Order: sequence, then C-alpha cells, then structure tokens
Amino acid sequence: MFVQGSHKALALLAAQAFLASALASYNASPPGFHLTLKPDFSPSGYKLFGAVQITDSFAANETVALIPTTIASIRTAQYGANDIIATDDEGIVSLTMREIPSGPFGLPSRSWVAQRATRGPVTFSFTASPVVVDPSVLPGPLFDIRKGPGGLTGSMWSLVPVPNPMSTTEYNITVSWDIPDIQAAAFTWADGQGSHSHSFTGTVTELLQTFFIVGEVDSLPAMSSTGRGGNGSFGMYWLQQQPPPFDTAKVSSFLETLLAYSTEFWSDESDQPYRVFIRVNEDLGSSSRTIGAGGTALLRSFTVGYYNAGGVEAGQLRTLLAHEMTHNWTPWISGTTAEQSRYNEGSAEYWSLRLLWRAGLLTSYEYLDEMNTRAYNYYTNSAVNLSDSAAQDVAWQIRDAQRIPYGRGMLHLTNIDARIRAATNGTESLDGLAQEYVRKCRITAGCGAETWFPILKDALGQEALDEWARVTTGWPLIKPDAGSLGPCFNVVLNSTNPTVWAWKAKEGVDISSAECLI
Repeated sequence: MFVQGSHKALALLAAQAFLASALASYNASPPGFHLTLKPDFSPSGYKLFGAVQITDSFAANETVALIPTTIASIRTAQYGANDIIATDDEGIVSLTMREIPSGPFGLPSRSWVAQRATRGPVTFSFTASPVVVDPSVLPGPLFDIRKGPGGLTGSMWSLVPVPNPMSTTEYNITVSWDIPDIQAAAFTWADGQGSHSHSFTGTVTELLQTFFIVGEVDSLPAMSSTGRGGNGSFGMYWLQQQPPPFDTAKVSSFLETLLAYSTEFWSDESDQPYRVFIRVNEDLGSSSRTIGAGGTALLRSFTVGYYNAGGVEAGQLRTLLAHEMTHNWTPWISGTTAEQSRYNEGSAEYWSLRLLWRAGLLTSYEYLDEMNTRAYNYYTNSAVNLSDSAAQDVAWQIRDAQRIPYGRGMLHLTNIDARIRAATNGTESLDGLAQEYVRKCRITAGCGAETWFPILKDALGQEALDEWARVTTGWPLIKPDAGSLGPCFNVVLNSTNPTVWAWKAKEGVDISSAECLI
C-alpha cells in the first residue's frame, strides 16, 4: 500500500510502536538452551556427541561452559582444554580453559572462558566417553557415564557443560536425541523411540539434575511411538542386553504404589513424571561392595545399580528402591555435605520404612526386622563414634563411614517422633514437622538448618537443637527412647560389647493389630 504525507508519518509511528512491542516481547521471553545428543556405539569405543546452542551473548572473559571434574568420588566427562569447541555468528570463539579448585556446589570444576565478546547464538560441542572402570575407580553415587552392551547410562550433571550450574535464569530448554528408530532414549523429563525432542521452561539445574539412558532400551511401561517424546507419570528403564535379575513388572507396580502413597502423604501436587533407571555396577576397588545393589537420587528420579556376581535379594531391593524414591521429599540442600547427608539419608531411611509399613507394603514383623537390622548395622559400625563431618571426609574411601548418616539420622528421628508423641499425648508426631518442612522448602531457594531448626524448636524447645548438635558429634551413643516404635514395642539392650539397642515386641501383643501402627 502506498502512503503519503501525515498518513505516512502515522504509519511509520505505528510500525515503530509495533516493532518496539515485538522487541519487548522477544526480550521478555526466556533465552533458548538447545541440547542435542547423538550416541556412537562403534565397537572401537562408545561415545556420546553433544552440542549446546544458547540464544544468549557472552562478554570477553565470561564463562561459556563449566562442568565439575568430580562429584563426590566419581569422575565426570573429562573434557580437556581443546574439547569444547564454540562458534557464533562471527565464526570460531576461542576459549581458555581454567581449573577451579572449588566451583559451584563446592566441586572441583573446569570452565571455558570466551576470549572475545560473542555475537548471536553461541553453539559449543563436546564428545564424552564412558568412564573406564578399573581398580582405581572409587565406589560412589551413580552419576558417572557408564557403558553397557548396546547403550549408555549416566547423569546430565556428569555430561553437559553449562555457563553457570547455579544460575536462576529460566531458559526455554530443548533436549533432542539424534538416534535411529531401533534405539530409544529417556531422561527424567521425557522418553521416546527414535529421534525425538522434549522442551520445557526451567533453570539449567532442572536439566543437570537428571539421569539418562540411550541405546537399545527396554522400559515399563513401553515407550511412545517412534519420533515422539513422552512424559508419562512413571517409567522404569534398563538396557535390553542387561535385563535386571528381578521381576521388573512386580518392581514397577510396587514403586507406582509407593509413589502414589508418598505423593499423598507429602501433599505433593506436582504433575512431573518420575523415572527409575537401572544399570550394572562394575566397580573393582577395594572398598566396593561387589554384592547387592545401591542407588542414587536426583530430581524426580533415581538410578539403581546392581552387582551381577552377588545377586539381588528381593527384600533388600524393595527397601533400597523405597529409600531412593523417598529422597524426593528430603530437600536439605544448604550447609555442608555432612549436614545434608545426616538429614537426607536419615530421613530417607526413616520415612521409606515408616510409609512402607503404613501403606501395607511391609508387615509389622518385616518393619520391626528392617528397623532392627539398621540399628544393629549402626551400633556395630566401626565408624560409629566419628562425627558427622569426620565420617563425611572419608565417606568414599571407607564404606563404614559412608553409612553413618543413614543409621544415625534414622535413630535420631525415631526419638524426635517419640518425644513429640509423648509431649502431645499422641495427638502430634514427626509427621507434622516433616510435612511443614517440605512445604516450606517448595517455596524457598535454599533449604536446610535455617528452615528445619525453627520448626524443631517450636515443637520441642531449645533442648532439641542442643541434642541435634550433640548427635552430630557422634557421642554419646544414641539410645532409642521408650515408645520410639510405638506402643507395642520395648527398647532392649541386645549386646554390651559393642552396645546394641533393639526393639522387641511386648509380651502378649499382636503387633500386626491396627493399634500398633504409628
């Protein structure tokens, strides 16, 4: 349309206003973060090729990519100085690698810093190889990238470099898998057969704190059709050529039942999926277990690793899986690692068993046995008198030390519960405190002592905080309070060298009755 004079000026003003509005809308939208992953399962060596495109700019000397070199005792993808290659609209962006002794979350890290200001979207690529398992590899959380026949498992935390892992910036995040139709991939937020993508809006933490599996994958329920990502409410995944040594259908059903019960107990209204990933552990180090199974949890997911040699006992597997799932509601993330472990591991032990009992997934006799087994393991632990911090310092070198927060935290929580019940004539319990803590943690960025201690003090006074500090030192030895397992059990001394306290059913009481359930 042809426009003259004042009409032309008005049209120009209108066009400028429209452009300004469009630019404002564009600027207000979150930047994009697009991760593309393509595996290579060549016999010469498995690899995982990755590329990240960020619709954001970087100043000279600003960090473009960063990844921890180790998490606890495990090695992440060990990218070198020239392994991160970045480009923008002007071509290659030269990067300088820097070693950071204590980076985000206090972890030793490597960063790649832009030598010039960037222009337009920035893309950087990397190639990851699975960890080489040899006697030097320490046991630890299941974050590392592992290979199995026909596939890879791991965590995004160990794989994907990002500009700032602790950033609160929200991105339009897309994860794309470039795989043939005969392969499948899943990570915590979605799964799919063949090449597919999944998008969500969130921080990079919501990407990094996830597990993945890719290759020849089996799952329950079956994954969606080729080329379509799905985000159903629950999924369990393993490599086809490494079928787990247990009934996956029964385990999946058990976990879905526990998830539903736990979700209701914690008033969790999240519509996010929950995923379980299964791998084989191949650790060879002197402090490795080599039997049974272990697990590690991240956001709305966990990985369970089992050892082929020793098999997996059904009861132990059931309580292990329940423990890992319960970590979804043990959100102590501030303070030291020792402080986090004491609450998170102790709470996962306490609540997983207590809720299994209440849900009818453990009988009263099974619950009593599980609690006594954990108490016995704590009292006979060679590291029982170490403080929380001393135990944490050697947790991945000495297995006994690694187990301290589990037993200590659980036993202390049973006493807190007993004291609240006694002080309120049974009208209140630890339930209310823990539920309030989880509720508050949903609306705060950091959660730990600053949230938990006021709740505990309101219920039991300053004495409860003083005792928390004493328990942290490892001495004196915790003795379960009377009533710590409810009205149907006594606390008895089973051994004096070492001292072992246990719970025993009261004489003549049917502990399977409803009156015994707390």
